[in-house]
Amino acid sequence: MIKIIKAEEKHIPDICKLWWEFMKYSESFDPVFAPVEGAIPLFEKQELRPAMQNKNSLILVALDGKKVVGYGYSLIYGPSKLTMKEDKAGCIHDLFITRDCRRQGIGKTIYTEILKWFRSKDVNRIYLDVNVNNHEANEFWRKLGYTYFQITLSRKI
Repeated sequence: MIKIIKAEEKHIPDICKLWWEFMKYSESFDPVFAPVEGAIPLFEKQELRPAMQNKNSLILVALDGKKVVGYGYSLIYGPSKLTMKEDKAGCIHDLFITRDCRRQGIGKTIYTEILKWFRSKDVNRIYLDVNVNNHEANEFWRKLGYTYFQITLSRKI
């Protein structure tokens, strides 16, 4: 039975391993996502630990027994004083499930918990980025009701 809980200090090494797997998976869609040597300690220091201590961030883990098989990283930002009518917006920064555990409803369960958290914080719009070539992720998010909002174009020079 999979259990979704708020990440704790003891989960940090496993989240970092999953993040590396996520980056390697993302690299298969575009080499720009290739993690550099020493990226895990930087991710832990600059992203993960600050997010775990920030009241406007939520890090969840999916546990299969004691094994971390997925994680979600979400945050709240806003309001923009220039352009956004919404008071606050949510961002799903990462939602990743290890390959062997995909298509079992774990991602949707993590998402449901993230959605509850956003609603409890009066967030009324959620943003997320998905690589255009990641068809599995695009299908997942479309099934949850997400539509295109903005397209980011890139080009090598």
